Amino acid sequence: MHQVTKPDKRDIIRSLVYIILYVLVIGASAFMLLPDLWYIWFALVLAGMLMLVNWHKQKTAYRCPNCDHVYEISFLTDLLAPHGFTREGAWLLLRCPKCRVRSKTTTLKKVEGE
Repeated sequence: MHQVTKPDKRDIIRSLVYIILYVLVIGASAFMLLPDLWYIWFALVLAGMLMLVNWHKQKTAYRCPNCDHVYEISFLTDLLAPHGFTREGAWLLLRCPKCRVRSKTTTLKKVEGE
């Protein structure tokens, strides 16, 4: 398991920049590719989304608010789990593998160079 820390402001801004770039590329390509080349546009949307989820999975871990267990999740779970953001930070609705309680988990950043 990697060492983890709470995401700082720079991490949040980086995430927002990636999401904004994705939305801009999808929006601009929609004008160029829809409706005639919709299948290329759909492949672009899907590829971009999968790349964003994979990046997110590699950079984050989660802490259970009930038992403080820190754990990682699979790509599919990261793709399908409900996400949100509050004043306290980002969260995912997950079931803790240790205590088995489903709750809004705290999102943590994996620290590089262990």
